[in-house]
Amino acid sequence: MKYLLRVLITAWTVAFAVAGGCWAAETPVEEYFVYFGTYTEFKLPSFNHLMKSQSKGIYVSRFRPDTGEISTPELAAETVNPSYIAIHPNQRYLYAVVEDPLALGNLRDKASSIRAFAINRATGKLGLLNTVPANGGSSCYITVEKYGKYLMVANFTTGSIVVWRLKEDGSIGEQTGFMQHTGKSALLFGPHAHWVGLSPDSRFAVSTDLGTDQLLVDRFDMTKGSLTPNEPHSVSLPPGSGPRHFMFGPTGKFGYAVTEFSGEVMAYSWDPIVGALKLIQTVSAKADVLRVLGGGSEMAMHVNGKFLYAGRRGSDVISVFAIDATKGTLTRVQQEPTRGMAPRGFAVDPTGKYLLVANEVTDNVIAFEIDAQSGLLAPTYNILKIDSPTCVKFARIDLPME
Repeated sequence: MKYLLRVLITAWTVAFAVAGGCWAAETPVEEYFVYFGTYTEFKLPSFNHLMKSQSKGIYVSRFRPDTGEISTPELAAETVNPSYIAIHPNQRYLYAVVEDPLALGNLRDKASSIRAFAINRATGKLGLLNTVPANGGSSCYITVEKYGKYLMVANFTTGSIVVWRLKEDGSIGEQTGFMQHTGKSALLFGPHAHWVGLSPDSRFAVSTDLGTDQLLVDRFDMTKGSLTPNEPHSVSLPPGSGPRHFMFGPTGKFGYAVTEFSGEVMAYSWDPIVGALKLIQTVSAKADVLRVLGGGSEMAMHVNGKFLYAGRRGSDVISVFAIDATKGTLTRVQQEPTRGMAPRGFAVDPTGKYLLVANEVTDNVIAFEIDAQSGLLAPTYNILKIDSPTCVKFARIDLPME
């Protein structure tokens, strides 16, 4: 009964761990830790891993939302290719994918792993708790569901979704769920999972597969942590579109997918009873003047739920979309250059005042101020130097800067 009450109370929200935030701005605190995932073994642009990144792992800065101040990044934990990270809902633990040194889409990668860290509340440094095999290759996305009971990972080269139970001490426990994707698309010769997350009521797991041009829906058992195919199980996208990331909107009635190859954002209605997605709109996330080829990357939602941000590499822009709360449709209101190359990952800070963008090729993270009324971005030219940054996540703290 207690669990059902919690579900009813929180049914209107999305899985907070997926987005790394919430739909109402948090009570202001003096500062946050902000963590950056990176590639350590591979550097763009290069071929066959001829260039090596100078990054050593996961980095951390202190961030003050009242002033926009960000401290110089420091190494929080030395680890190989922590390309995507996630923060536990209790803000005390961090989880990272550890891609094989031959990773970044290399089909030889069969040895990725997952690591759990404890966050030092005074320094932001990370203490290793444990490491488990990813049971797949080129693990590219990781998230903790909103109750903090399970960890979910998308494996790119092997096209699978894996679930682990989390222990009370934050370490990773036994594997509880596994789902192997199948099929192929017009551009790729097999499944390549790229994102996974739970529906607002935690009854369904939605995942994207860039290699099969599909969004897949599986039933999720919150007690067992298991996955079983839903009916309908998948939604097909246009051949060659390459769905990369997905997220639910603020009401939980709509969802949005960004495509890597076609550079589009697709809006879907969501039926929470049967777990079905229905396409309602397709909008372009491409730059008005496309400089070079490059794919869609990350998405982020403003904490007020009114604006969606979608990144595109190659054209190096963040597209800002206003969300129609009733229809779930999108209207593009801005395309803002990222002042760097290949915006791989980005995040809105928990107060909704800033967007931090990780430009992988130009080795920098740039802060943009957000107008909460219009959603528009304005560069602050607050630039952090980090080699091959790929992911940005915030963790709440209550300690002042030194």
